Amino acid sequence: MRILIVDDHQLFRVALQELLSAQGLTTETGSGEDDILALVASFEPDLVLLDLRMPGQDGLAVLRQIHHSHPALPVVMLTGSEEERDLFDCLRAGAQGYLLKHNDPEYLISALHQATDGKIAVAPELTDTLARALGQPPGQHPDRPPSDPFAALTPRERDILERLAAGESNKVIARHLGISDGTVKLHVKAVLRKLGVHSRVEAAIKAVDFGLTRRGAG
Repeated sequence: MRILIVDDHQLFRVALQELLSAQGLTTETGSGEDDILALVASFEPDLVLLDLRMPGQDGLAVLRQIHHSHPALPVVMLTGSEEERDLFDCLRAGAQGYLLKHNDPEYLISALHQATDGKIAVAPELTDTLARALGQPPGQHPDRPPSDPFAALTPRERDILERLAAGESNKVIARHLGISDGTVKLHVKAVLRKLGVHSRVEAAIKAVDFGLTRRGAG
C-alpha cells in the first residue's frame, strides 16, 4: 500500500512515516505548503492521510480538491479535533475515514486497511458522535415531505446501498448476496451515479439521512 501523509508538523510526519514503513507500507510526505494535487499525481498513492488544520492550507478544502480530481482515491483525515462538526463536514466532503492523532498505532494500521477496502474508518471515541449526527438529518418542511431519492434504484441496488450504510465492505456484501466482488463494484458505481454522489461515504450518509437502513441481518 502506498500512503501519502500530509501534515504541517515535520516531527509527526517523520514518526508516522517510520511507523508505516515498519509495517511494509510505502510512504511519501507533504505539508500545508506543498501542492498536494501535484504530490498525488506524482506519487500515485492508494490512500491519503490528511491533517485537518494546517497553517498553509485548509485540510477540508484540500480534501474537496482531492475528491474532485481523484474521486476513487480514499482520503482519511488524521487530526486532533474531536468536534462533531469537523467529523461530519469531512465525511460529507468525501473522506473515507476520520482518525485521531492519539489513536493506538495498531488501530491506525487496521483502519487504513479498512479504508482501502471501502469501509468507513472512524476513531473509536467518535463512533457514538457519528451515530448521533447521522440520527439528526437537516430539518424538513412537515407539510412538504421529500420525494424518494432512491426511486431510481433497482431492488438489488437498494439492498446494496443499505449494506453500505451499515458499513459492510464489498467482500462482505458479495458473500452475503452470493455474487462476485466485481459485480458488487458495478452495482456500487450504478448507485453512486443514480444518487449523484461521488463516494461510498456520501451514499451511506444519504441513506442514513433518509432512513434507509437494514431491517434485518443477513
